[in-house]
Amino acid sequence: MTVCLMTVGLFGSCSNAGENASEVSGLREESSEVSESEPSSEASQPEENVIRNPLTGETGFSEDAVGMRPVTVMINNIGQALPQRGIAAADVMFEIVVEGGITRMMGVYADIDSIPYVGPVRSARHYYVSLSEGLNAIYTHFGGSPAAYNYISQYGVDDVDGQYATSIFYQDTWRAQTYGREHSFFIDGASIRSQAESEGISLEGDFTPLFDFYTDGVTVPSGEVADDVFVPFSGSYNAEFIYDDSTGLYEKMRNGEPHVDADTEETISYTNVLVLYSTVTAYGDGTERRELDLSSGDGWYISAGSREEISWSKGGVENPLTFTDASGDPLTVNVGKTYICITDGGYASSVTFTSSSGGEG
Repeated sequence: MTVCLMTVGLFGSCSNAGENASEVSGLREESSEVSESEPSSEASQPEENVIRNPLTGETGFSEDAVGMRPVTVMINNIGQALPQRGIAAADVMFEIVVEGGITRMMGVYADIDSIPYVGPVRSARHYYVSLSEGLNAIYTHFGGSPAAYNYISQYGVDDVDGQYATSIFYQDTWRAQTYGREHSFFIDGASIRSQAESEGISLEGDFTPLFDFYTDGVTVPSGEVADDVFVPFSGSYNAEFIYDDSTGLYEKMRNGEPHVDADTEETISYTNVLVLYSTVTAYGDGTERRELDLSSGDGWYISAGSREEISWSKGGVENPLTFTDASGDPLTVNVGKTYICITDGGYASSVTFTSSSGGEG
């Protein structure tokens, strides 16, 4: 059975192992018996009165958050921003290159009232605005590029901007004095809610979830083994995801080091990883800012130590990001949090999938 509703990101939690970890452990030893299109457990009766997080598929989602819009937060990802806070609580995380070869992250949170302090919060880029708008989310940032502000104005984006509402952000004075003001601002869900309400932004609204979910157990993707996934974004920034068979989660590395949330003091980890290929070019405004083609492309869905080819599409700024499997059907993923890497197709040959035995997957 699949559903379109997903799980909540709990404050201070960087693991989603609770619901499905025991089913994932040792799963690939049985994968030859698992159908490519059928979940690995027997179908159950239809669920009744089960509330699931629309971004992760997990149960335990707050009834008060049903029918509410998600929140997106731009997160600084350069060295001076580390360690970040609140990233483990995101239900979905995006990472894309920006100027200078660095990357920026955008956390997506389904329940505004469960968002801990997140940050350092950084400035908007127009393709992140587009991804957020496709989710009908409240977009949270601190400043932005001219192109990003053009998108916000042209499309009437509901945003919370620290450039104009600095007082609602918490400033870490030590970080400000040590690394600079731009690396020191954080915000939580209560502050986002307060600012949104003061601006007349509706917190309620529908949106198209990114995925359907397998809710009757864990399903292994139909392709080859992917215990260790390496994704370059530029010559200086990369992400790596290392599968832990005991938890069924991929632990994330940032430039070869564990990517740790300061609140949990643990490496952030995910049930699902998506690698999407796009075309990244110069924006053309005389700066090093980048342009990202969000029309359509292909990529990989990675989960439970394996992978399969997928296609993705978005198109217009207000259109949702959608995914299909190799058969052209809507992509169904395992219940849990998801990390989405969007990188230039020119790096496709440098994206590697390695098995735990050391061979190429």
